[in-house]
Amino acid sequence: MSLHKLYRTIPIACVILLLTACGGGGQTGGGMQNYKDAKSMVLDILESEEAKKAIQKASEEQGGSAIKMLGTPEGKQIQIAVKDVLTDPSYPKHLEKMMTDPKFAGEFAKAVSKDNKQLHKDLMKDPEYQTMLIEVMKNPEFEKILLDTLKGKEYRKQAMMIFQESLENPLFKTELMDLMKKVMEEETKPKKKEEGK
Repeated sequence: MSLHKLYRTIPIACVILLLTACGGGGQTGGGMQNYKDAKSMVLDILESEEAKKAIQKASEEQGGSAIKMLGTPEGKQIQIAVKDVLTDPSYPKHLEKMMTDPKFAGEFAKAVSKDNKQLHKDLMKDPEYQTMLIEVMKNPEFEKILLDTLKGKEYRKQAMMIFQESLENPLFKTELMDLMKKVMEEETKPKKKEEGK
């Protein structure tokens, strides 16, 4: 049997297992236990290395793109499975656990950052969003929070550090000196005209 056929039979086998596990609906108590057993068995099968390899190989055979696969009936099943996982009350705990893995967190951040940048750019062009942002900034509570932050010791310390670093920058020093020369020249010119009168 080819991997493609195996891949197509996995969902069917899962459904058959679930149906046979739930088939004894007339039994009390035992039906729920059989369902849990079948569910854990299916999850064990799907988490096995062989199943992962079979799914990956079948995905590669269909063009190598997981996105293309979402349009197929199998893709719909994956979407349903993902939805079930995301709506599961224990999902936040699993997500926290996954985010502690540096490799996963890095890949997730890369995948999301490009979309986030584009979203922010699109929002900044949106007149409705601009209006809402301006309203938030005009809000007295926001102004108070901003002023309190600007008056705070931490902000002042940070601002001083930035100013000191800027003064150490040779390019900034040159620009500052040129600006000071211009100011000095402008200050001395009017005095010469007044003295001549």
